[in-house]
Amino acid sequence: MANREPAPDTVTQVDPSVPLVEARDVSRSFGAVRALSGVSLDFRRGEIHGLVGANGAGKSTLLNIIGGVITPSSGSILVDGEERSIERPADADALGFSFIHQELALIPDFSAIDNMTLGVKEVGRLGFVDRREASRRAKDVADLLGMGFSLRKPVRQLSPAERGLVAIGRALVRDVRFIAMDEPTAVLSDVECQRLFRIVRDLAATGVTVAYVSHRLGEIEDLSDRITVFKDGRVTGRFERGGYTRDDLVRGITGSTVGLGPRAEISRVDRDAPIVFSASHLSDGDRVRDVSFDVRAGEIVGIAGVVGAGRTETFGAIFGERKLTSGEMTLDGKPYRAANVRDAVRQGVALVPEERRSQALIMTDSVRSNMTMGAWGSTVANRFSPFVSDRKANGVTDRMVKALSIKARDPQVAVGTLSGGNQQKVVFGRWLSRGARVMLLDEPTRGVDIGARQQIWQTMEDFAAAGNAVVVVSSELEELSICHRVVVMVEGRTIGELQGPGVTEEQMLSEIYNDHVKEEIV
Repeated sequence: MANREPAPDTVTQVDPSVPLVEARDVSRSFGAVRALSGVSLDFRRGEIHGLVGANGAGKSTLLNIIGGVITPSSGSILVDGEERSIERPADADALGFSFIHQELALIPDFSAIDNMTLGVKEVGRLGFVDRREASRRAKDVADLLGMGFSLRKPVRQLSPAERGLVAIGRALVRDVRFIAMDEPTAVLSDVECQRLFRIVRDLAATGVTVAYVSHRLGEIEDLSDRITVFKDGRVTGRFERGGYTRDDLVRGITGSTVGLGPRAEISRVDRDAPIVFSASHLSDGDRVRDVSFDVRAGEIVGIAGVVGAGRTETFGAIFGERKLTSGEMTLDGKPYRAANVRDAVRQGVALVPEERRSQALIMTDSVRSNMTMGAWGSTVANRFSPFVSDRKANGVTDRMVKALSIKARDPQVAVGTLSGGNQQKVVFGRWLSRGARVMLLDEPTRGVDIGARQQIWQTMEDFAAAGNAVVVVSSELEELSICHRVVVMVEGRTIGELQGPGVTEEQMLSEIYNDHVKEEIV
């Protein structure tokens, strides 16, 4: 992360007061949809500039224009005070710009280190690309980020959180003067987030400009020197550090402060309520080593842990994706074991996975197709027909779209055209429409805006209140405070349980790190 030598055509003396990057009256349309409308803002040298707004507000579109992924319909981009034509990513790279995009653009069959050094032009003494030096720099960055996995491992074998670290590492390996981070913490645990925040502050201290996008307003407030708020493709607020409140940000994002107040207290669960699901000493001989917990009717149980704790893998074992070598499970008092995913679904267990775009949805298929996927029995014309009834499929979809307030122009539009929050609601709707008994939710609010986040939690509460069971994993430990209980996992084992609601982040982290200390002493 050393200082970049300017490209030959940019070696000029620049007034430090001139913004490094400036957007002037930038607009961008996709057909009839206006993604950006007359947006003007600048990014100063050595600052952390936060960009906030609901999904589809225009933040990522602006960064894609600066990064040469798309071109503006009108307006201009200035770099060092001079208008620049950035028509492709290579142009942005030549200017010393680096990007961490919300949708990770990694090559699955390449190793982590190959992905990190892809495109790095580290030239040796004889004019050839010095792969050894590029690899050394990648390993230094990996140490900074605390990557505890082999960099030789193919990306497809990494967890979503590990892939997220690789994407961040790829941006940091380059010598940059402007780095854009679009939801960089979406797949990271709180510990990895804090490590990244230190790096972001260090970058800014050395003069690098950081454009930082996040739906997590707390980290935006902590990090940002300035904040620009987007709504419906326009700038609705500009704030300097110390000159705003949380209400100001939310008002700019949503147009009101609805949903900001304290949440209504979650419904209490009777200690004698029947146990819907239980797991006892689960192990798969790998990432899941000794997991035990239970969930009562009406209860939401959170699972807290850092990356590598085995939370996602535990869900995979319950859902029939991973084979267990030992342990027992029950569902409504009867022995439960899923031979495969279909068997889990048949028995009433549902999973909302960590990566909805690659693991839960077919992005080019319609909302209706994704909503009714696998629900052949409830949507065929009759029990003697192999054909889906449009009337029944439309009925299921329309009911869920209304119940979950899914914003879609038409159930036949591609689900990939929806915002992240609405995509997640489609996944919820799929399971709610078929009467699931247990809902496993892996990072359910990742990458969604504040309004959709509130709706998703309300959906969880309503599902549990109907006498069902919910188990939720979230790397945002603060979110788990709403849960009735929080089970703590460390390195594939459940090591403790905290009674909620109201469990604090400090309590969870204390459980996690006290266990690490015990292991070190032993």
